[in-house]
Amino acid sequence: MVEKSHILITGANGFVGTHLSKALLTRGFRVSRIVRSITTYDGISAQHVIDLTARANVEEVFSLFRPDYVIHLAGSKGRGNGAAQFSDLYNENVSMSLNIIGACRLLKNFKRLIFIGTCEEYGQVSTPYLETQREKPTSAYGLSKLAVTQILTGLFHSHRFPSVVLRPTVIYGPGQGDEMFLSALIQTLLSGKNFAMTGGEQYRDFIYINDVVDAIIKTVVADQRVDGEIINVGAGISIQVKEVALMVANLIHPELVNHIKFGAVQYRPNEVMDYSVIVTRAKKLLGWAPRTDMRSGAQQTIEQFKGRGKNA
Repeated sequence: MVEKSHILITGANGFVGTHLSKALLTRGFRVSRIVRSITTYDGISAQHVIDLTARANVEEVFSLFRPDYVIHLAGSKGRGNGAAQFSDLYNENVSMSLNIIGACRLLKNFKRLIFIGTCEEYGQVSTPYLETQREKPTSAYGLSKLAVTQILTGLFHSHRFPSVVLRPTVIYGPGQGDEMFLSALIQTLLSGKNFAMTGGEQYRDFIYINDVVDAIIKTVVADQRVDGEIINVGAGISIQVKEVALMVANLIHPELVNHIKFGAVQYRPNEVMDYSVIVTRAKKLLGWAPRTDMRSGAQQTIEQFKGRGKNA
């Protein structure tokens, strides 16, 4: 049975990895977790510190664990777009991914590698984003993820290496770090401080963490028809960032709308303003559809941050 399978997760103590680990354990999977450094905040044991850029170390650990499935979440997410950033992110993310792919190919009875890409891989192309489009990434992060996607696609067609690329949109939810827009906004407003942001004219597709975890698990249990595929994972609805910010402020307290300082931050160079995705492939291949609307997800996230503040 698939539910008795052994799953190895890289980047397992990050936001997605923490939620995913708990969900998989609840479902009865055996889970091994690879991390950059040991953390205890998520309450999940069995974390193994490995430098994924060291090929020999990766192969040794994979041969020891012998996972049936690997979910590759690890990666550097620097948001700068300077020439050095493009080079550094590309080298690091592609290097660790190649090591993981190589280690998987050495395993007997290996079932599938699930690579968590990003819709930043699309970049400046026409919307809504469709998996068959030719991508034009404008960020170093998007370029590095696209490189791995192309390697996996090539390996599937040339050697039938079993992999699936999931491209989530903007993930949010309880427990997310303040390096991301929505969690930073909520925490700042809960503290009664002003929140500086852009004019908020960008359109983004926000997807709740539980829905992303559900899509990943459905990819694990899916049949062989998904191998070699790229699959968008999003709400399928784009909302203007300004509208989201105002909604969040009103959910906490209407007076906090005045604490949002629109236009205080400049847009990033080459900012993608029109951002929307088509998710019909996920519905067709995985039987997956998002279940959490933006307002409900934001409310649950706010309540978690409120509770964390009370217990601090």
